[in-house]
Amino acid sequence: MKTMKTMKTNTVYKKIGITAVLSSVILFSGCEFGEEKFTETLTENTKAYTQEFAKTFEGTDKVVIEEFSDIECPACKNFAPTYERLEKAFAKNKNVEFRYNHFPLESIHKYAYAGALATECAGVVGGKKAKKEYLHLAFAEKKLSTNFYRELRKNTTIGFTEKQQERFLACFNNKNTSNIIKNHKKEGSARNLKGTPTVYINGTEYAGSRNYDALFLEINSKLK
Repeated sequence: MKTMKTMKTNTVYKKIGITAVLSSVILFSGCEFGEEKFTETLTENTKAYTQEFAKTFEGTDKVVIEEFSDIECPACKNFAPTYERLEKAFAKNKNVEFRYNHFPLESIHKYAYAGALATECAGVVGGKKAKKEYLHLAFAEKKLSTNFYRELRKNTTIGFTEKQQERFLACFNNKNTSNIIKNHKKEGSARNLKGTPTVYINGTEYAGSRNYDALFLEINSKLK
């Protein structure tokens, strides 16, 4: 027979366990800057910018889905299959466009910027297919470094020729590529983006569930 003391102790442990689980869910729901917490409270300037940006999509049949992502973010890795599935679902619809934006969180992910450069170059050299293959391989790797991102160009799954590998390195070391990443970050910062992955649909941040069904319905509802 359990004593009152034992029952109270078990209750305390159960509460601790529930708290730990909830904390884990919160921690791994997205990647954020250092200790900064994501907040939906925007500054007046950012609100104005976001509203003005969203207006550019008014009166058009176009639906633009943007993802801001960090190659070293566990939540981005988990979201990647959903994003790809959505791209395939709407691939034949000319009014739907998907944009992948780099938002490396360098304060917590040491090699994320190098990863962003390399991913962008994989796309420049080999197109969307090569970019996706590169992302898959990078997401699967645990021991990351700048050299890893450079050397990944040689992976047979990506299938770059020697000339393509040379183009990849030239792209990786090119200031123009670095400027692309910086511009993506500036764009995200202008929208007060603090975590990844973050999804925008026609310039408005998507705040719903990031599962396939929810996003599919949301995108489909925007189509005229």
